[in-house]
Amino acid sequence: MFGMKRLIDFAINPQNYVWVDVLFIKETRKAMLIAFGNRQIWLPKAWILRIKRCKGTRAVKIKILEYHWAKK
Repeated sequence: MFGMKRLIDFAINPQNYVWVDVLFIKETRKAMLIAFGNRQIWLPKAWILRIKRCKGTRAVKIKILEYHWAKK
């Protein structure tokens, strides 16, 4: 159940999510190593809302909060 503070915060500051196409490299219990463009970064799994994996390739789509994606 959501608390009143969380509901008010969501109404005032809605969060935007983005789908990003990346290349999956390595995964640990707490993070994923991904590549996009010519960069490789470790992305905490706590930031990732959803992962869609393509069969037979290492390409994945991740749904992440726009704020966290801008930080990386």
